[in-house]
This record gives sequence, structure tokens and C-alpha cells, in this order.
Amino acid sequence: MKFLLNDEKEISLKDLEIRKKLYSEFMELPENFVSKMRHLQPQIGCFNNCSFCSKFSVCRSEYWGLESLRNVISALKYTAKNYTKDDLLLAWDRKEHRVGVIFPYLNNDIAAYPHLEEFIDLCYKELGVRTRISTVGFSRFNKELNKMHKNICSKELIYALGGVRLSISQYGRVWEEASLKNSLEDYAADLGNFLNIYKPYYEKFGSGSRKMCVELRYNPLVENSIVLDFEYNRKRVIATANYLFISVDDNVEIKESFIVNPYNHSLELSRDEVKFIEYNLPFKVSSQEELITYLDKEELVQEKYADVYLFRNKDGIYYSINPKLTGTGNYGINIYPKTDVRKNSGYLITERFFLNALYNYKEKRGLELKDNVSGTEYSDCYEVIEILKEYVKYYEEVGKNDKSEYINKHIIPIIDVYLKALQIAGYSSDVFFDKNFTIDTGMICNLGRAINLFKGLTTFINEPLTPIHERNYGRHCSTMKQENYVWLLGCDFKDTISIEKLDLFNTASVEGQVSFRKRILIDGFNNKISEDEKYLYPGEVE
Repeated sequence: MKFLLNDEKEISLKDLEIRKKLYSEFMELPENFVSKMRHLQPQIGCFNNCSFCSKFSVCRSEYWGLESLRNVISALKYTAKNYTKDDLLLAWDRKEHRVGVIFPYLNNDIAAYPHLEEFIDLCYKELGVRTRISTVGFSRFNKELNKMHKNICSKELIYALGGVRLSISQYGRVWEEASLKNSLEDYAADLGNFLNIYKPYYEKFGSGSRKMCVELRYNPLVENSIVLDFEYNRKRVIATANYLFISVDDNVEIKESFIVNPYNHSLELSRDEVKFIEYNLPFKVSSQEELITYLDKEELVQEKYADVYLFRNKDGIYYSINPKLTGTGNYGINIYPKTDVRKNSGYLITERFFLNALYNYKEKRGLELKDNVSGTEYSDCYEVIEILKEYVKYYEEVGKNDKSEYINKHIIPIIDVYLKALQIAGYSSDVFFDKNFTIDTGMICNLGRAINLFKGLTTFINEPLTPIHERNYGRHCSTMKQENYVWLLGCDFKDTISIEKLDLFNTASVEGQVSFRKRILIDGFNNKISEDEKYLYPGEVE
């Protein structure tokens, strides 16, 4: 076997030996190593250093140069040919999620890979698969990266893409490091540069999570506070801080709910809601006695109805109140009592402030939240920011300073940066209102480093904290569990090739997804990037 790729007539003896070695190692693995491969990752490490990184990526990077990349692709190609005669040589049996599409990222940012152009080309022509790009962006001052990404979008290579996603969140060095090296203006300009480069892809294929999109992610709004859960005059009372919920009916029993259909984004649950009424407390509760004294003396003014569900994770029970997105938005909160395992109590606001502002904007025009908006101008986009500022004033007036401060510090800045990037890139303002392009994912999940941001409401890395998280990656009934398992083949540090079987139904576990791991060491296989090299993350000043 010569192990030649389509554009090769001969290869060096060194490359031949490496291809033979890799082929031999790959052939020891089951067929589903290639048929269910999801991550083909030619690089490891990320210089953005996000504090919520699910994979604990570090600020150093190694990657496969062209020779090493071609050697890996060749060994994969000839391994797969033992199992299939089709042109699709990877991921042909990954029917649960994106057949024939490869994800070249997990603990890296693929947009910074200097040979991404060749990677996409080789994967398409040699293995028959398309490549999905997901990134937080890169510096517009990096001439090599800019040239490479422009090449991807200016040739027939654009057809080899399986989606392009730009993630914008208030994490990474530009947000988290107080340094003169970083600038939000440069960050917006870098994001705008990326969006401009990939505009041909958007214009050709349109918007969507499997096409071109921007995903917005937010810090969690978490507070530690006493949680009260008791009966008062036959009513169930749940309270924390200045949030008070009292059941409509007497002697209610709240039974545990489960996710029924993980593919239903509207949250399909195993039990109906229990109706409560939400009241606004003029103070933060500190004891059950204090609250009962207040309830005995004051005549409460009804605020609004609330749908209450009980969920359970490894830390114990928690209450999810108004978890579902409705036609008028979402105004949710999760409340976490202390348990034998959960040492801190408190609450997590799941209210979708940006989506609610979009609803209010559309409502003024006689539209529903899911209705498309066209013919807009950027003044319409900034009207949404003005609505968010109105929320700030409203929540200040009703004593919900946690929400007002959060919107000011964590929602408006993200939307402002995003709008600047869209304008720099020359996109129509309509894409801001396109729910398939501007995808509001809500707050980050408890994955990896993010556990530190949830203030002790969980003691377990990767544990779902909300019904949405449970639907996405929980062990009971989630999209990850439905997908079952996939394989990763990737670059690892110190000239090591990593092979891992990822049992996705174990995502929500401290141990994580990896059920099988194999390492292959080949001296001199990797190239390295040092942190001293300039312009490696978005927002760095020239």
C-alpha cells in the first residue's frame, strides 16, 4: 500500500513510515472510530483563555503542520476504505447529528489554525466530509490568518464548509484582563472583520445553526441567599432574597419533573406546572419568622402568576420557575435550597432580557416574538438597546437591583459590541432581527471552568443547573444522551496524537465524556505557537 493522496505521485520514506504507523494504530480500533468520528482536531490550545472554557484550554498551542496533516488524512483515508466503498470516508454513520460533517474543535479555536484552508480542502477531496467552523474570532492584524480565511471564502472551497458560527460572550482576555493590550473597540473591529470575510458564505447559503450564525452567550446572574420553603395557611411558600412565590391552591405537592423530548426547544416536561403567584418583597428575607410576621401584617398585592416545577440534580432538588420561553419572552428564576450536598443556597436568574426586549420591539409593531422583521435600519437595532435601558430603570424602581446592574454590565455591552461588528462588516440590520442568524443561547452552562461562576450552587463540574442545561447535556434525557457516543482524533501537546471515544451521555459527570483514550507519540510531529507571538486573540491592540 503506497498511502498516496490524490495529488501525490510519491512521498518521502519518512512520511511513508509515519502513515504506515498511523494506519496500523487506527486499524486496531473498531470501525466506528471512522464511521462515528465527530472531532478531527488538528490543533490544541487557545489564547483567548475564557474563564468558562469547558475544556480548560491553556494559553499555549501546538498544531499539525502540512506534512503531519497530510499524513493523518492519508492514514484515515486508507483505514476507512476497509469499511466502506462510498466517497464519504468519515462520519457516515453519525446519523444522530450531522452525517458527513467534521468538527475541527473541542479545546481549541480552529480559526487560528494556520493551515485551515488546506485542512478543509483535504477533508473534502480526500475524505468526502465538510468542515464546520466555530470561533470567537481572530485579530484583523494577523496577515496570514486574514489571507487564509479570505481564500476559504473566495474559492470553490466555500462549498466544503459545513457551517460557520461566531460566538460572542463576555469572556476571554479582552473582557477579563484589565490591560492596555486589549480594547473593546478593537474587539468589535476584529469581529466585524471576521463577519465581512465570511459574508460570501452567508450570501450563498443563508442563516442558521448549520449555515451562518452568531451565537450570543452571557454570564450567569447568580446570587447566594437564604432559601425558604414552607407552608403558610395551607399555601406553599418559596422565597429567596426579595423574591416571593405563594401557591394558588392549598396543600400543593410539587413532584419532580423530567425532560421528555430533548429536541423540543420549548421544553417538553413530564409534569404540568404548579401555579403560584409571584409577589415583590420590599426587603430581602433573612428568616422564616421574619417572613411570616410580614405575611401576617401585610395585605399582599398580587403581581403575576408563575409556573413552578421541581427538578433534581446531584446536589439535590431545585425549583425552576417560568423556565419555558413563551410568545412574550421569558421571566424565569431557579431557586436552590441547601441540601446535604449543596452547601450554598441561592438563586439563578434565567430571564432572557435580550429576547424580551426583542419581543417588546416587535409588539409595538404588531408582531410576535418569532415573526421575522425586514426593512429595518440600524436605528431599529439601537431601539432594542433603549428598551434594555428601560428595563434597567424599571428594575431599579421595583428593587430588583440584581437585574438592573446585570443588564447594564452584562447584556447591553454584548449587544453593543455585536451591533458595531455588524455595521463594520456591512451587514443589513435585518440580520440582527433574524432569529436564525442572531441566536441568543442565554447564559453559559456549568461546564469545565464555569463551575467557579455559579457561587457554590453546585459542587460538581459539568452538572446541569437548569432544565435547559438538562435538555442539552443531562444524563436523564438530553440531546447528548441521544447522540450516544462519538470519536475524537486530535493534536495533543508534546508531539502526541490523541484518540478518544466520547460517551456523550456522561457529559454531565465529573469524570467527563472520555471512556477510552489512546495516545500515539511521534517525535517532531507538531509545530508550536508561543504566547509571545502577536495578534493571536481578538481585541488585542496593534
